[in-house]
Amino acid sequence: MFKKILVANRGEIARRIARTCRSLGIAVATVHSQADAGALHVRDIGESVLIGGPAARDSYLDMDSVVRAAVRLGADAVHPGYGFLSENADFAQALSDQGIAFIGPTPGALRQFGDKAAAKALAASIGLPLIPGSARASDDPAEVAAMVTAIGLPVVLKAAAGGGGKGMRVVHRLDCLDDDIAGAMREGQSAFGDARLLVERYLPEGRHVEVQILGDGQGQVIHLWERECSLQRRFQKVVEEAPALALPAGLRQRLLDAALALGREVRYRALGTVEFLVCGQDFYFLEVNPRLQVEHPVTECITQLDLVALQIQAAAGLPLALAQADVPCNGHAIEVRVYAEDPGQNFMPATGRLHHVFFPDHLARVESGVDSGSIVTPHYDPMLAKLVVHAAGRGQAIARIREAVAQTCIAGLANNLGLLQMLFDAPEVVAHIPTTATIDVLLASASPPAPVWQRLGGAPQLAGAVAQADATVAALAAAWVFDSTRTALAQATEVPVASWRGLTHWRLGATSGYAPSFAQYDVQTGLVQVQATVSELPGEPRHYSVQTGASRHCIDLRAAVEGQASPVALDGVACRLWLGAEIGQFWVSDGRQTATAQVLPMLRHDRPPGAQLRTALTAPLAGKVLEVRVSDGDAVDAGQLLLVLESMKMELRITAPQAGVVQGLSVKVGASVERGAVLAQVEATGVKA
Repeated sequence: MFKKILVANRGEIARRIARTCRSLGIAVATVHSQADAGALHVRDIGESVLIGGPAARDSYLDMDSVVRAAVRLGADAVHPGYGFLSENADFAQALSDQGIAFIGPTPGALRQFGDKAAAKALAASIGLPLIPGSARASDDPAEVAAMVTAIGLPVVLKAAAGGGGKGMRVVHRLDCLDDDIAGAMREGQSAFGDARLLVERYLPEGRHVEVQILGDGQGQVIHLWERECSLQRRFQKVVEEAPALALPAGLRQRLLDAALALGREVRYRALGTVEFLVCGQDFYFLEVNPRLQVEHPVTECITQLDLVALQIQAAAGLPLALAQADVPCNGHAIEVRVYAEDPGQNFMPATGRLHHVFFPDHLARVESGVDSGSIVTPHYDPMLAKLVVHAAGRGQAIARIREAVAQTCIAGLANNLGLLQMLFDAPEVVAHIPTTATIDVLLASASPPAPVWQRLGGAPQLAGAVAQADATVAALAAAWVFDSTRTALAQATEVPVASWRGLTHWRLGATSGYAPSFAQYDVQTGLVQVQATVSELPGEPRHYSVQTGASRHCIDLRAAVEGQASPVALDGVACRLWLGAEIGQFWVSDGRQTATAQVLPMLRHDRPPGAQLRTALTAPLAGKVLEVRVSDGDAVDAGQLLLVLESMKMELRITAPQAGVVQGLSVKVGASVERGAVLAQVEATGVKA
């Protein structure tokens, strides 16, 4: 058995692997990037080597740096986790050349299964059914376009070396084909170092069912039953269950047999997952993931096996101690993935500080790589945690996961807890068998539960509930900044002159109930820019009346404490909120959703006439500029694509919010931009600031 294992990964999976290593009496160490120097996995494991800069390509994907770290620490084995280098055959070979074991399949198996085209060819050779599509992968856009035409729409473009939904695009229209091909190739190159694409017929109403296999490399391969992974968004799994739902006995056995046949064909060693698309009584081979899966805990729940321990034993050359009859399938398990992403912005990843985090580990198995105060950066996947429950049946498991989600609290960043709550309240999920299209269908007809401030506040003159919610956030922001500034000034022994700017038209020595004559703050939220006037109510300290345009809100902050769950009254209705501000950026959270606002003191400065008709385009996340399609002075239409950014392993398309003329274009291809940086402005046609 190994003496020391280096975990070449980060976050929750690094902590999960370390837990098993310790239970086996094996020393464990890890690696980290500059961005992760203070990360939870580094603090938890204790011994870690800095391997490079914040970007994954400069650290966790830097094969040579990881190998050097393993040698430096005296590790005799490396566990790659999932993602990053977990399917890299060259990495496995480089470790072997140093006499270090790779905890995973052999380099040959990684080459066979890490390439989707090669895996499809192998599956076809042993008679597994395939989705109609291209027989080979290509990085020639013209050849890929010809494949699409030959197969017929709709199709899905798939990165040949891909996984986790990266480098995948569904094509419904030929007029978007060139952009879809270019985008999928860029994502494949960025995430996996391989731009080649496969083309397959798109079957939206199928079910994603996968079979977990385990081999010892000596010819013995068994299955650990199957998982249901149909609840997906953008090809990214959101909910996983084990076993799969209501599979007819004959179909289930055919799936298990197909997975075993593939594993035996290559004398597979270690864990692997064979993925299928199930349509009615038929199934089609999709791919093999030759590594530990994110969703492995649900299999552990129903089998009572430690899959990481089984991986380590296989990599150590030990024969399988299990026969197929020794693997039980008891009860039902559900896992949900908690992501930092904004439901109000089409689930765009969210970055920044997690001001408060609470996971109910008394109700669920919790696998997490963050805690209160952690920073979510744009460099890695935005998954915060996994919640896993196990019960005798699916109904009980749903009740348990619903309660676990309800008691989870994340303040400081937008997240998908509302979506998870909506899923387990939906008959399409609870009472029926979901498909890979279920989440998209649900989101097309409904939205995740609204935040507290949307249900309590309102600005009737603004169209739409979201705009009303933003107006309420603007009022909260102005009241909080005013209150915080007054408190800071009252407690300070020496007050910097600049601090008075936060109060603006407040008068020194003003009596309780003083009302300014002018608006004090310019407040900008996602949809609303307003001027806010904050007045303290007579005889009621920290109880404010806030005027924003034609709306007025009463906001009681008497019991509010920054960064803590506090009772706050909005227009006479009390609710529990977390509030805080950092460098002019206000945030409010109800433990499910978080909203932010920029608050600037006005100091009676007047904006130039017409300035509001010049719209600034800002970077939604930190990232790199991939494309610039316009120049200063170009006339553009509303919705026209202007720039493409890359961030958090995805592409962000920046479009014109209105018809007008591009002004102040400040970026070039290849440039790095910070979140909130102004990229350009679009001035409405015929309007001069």
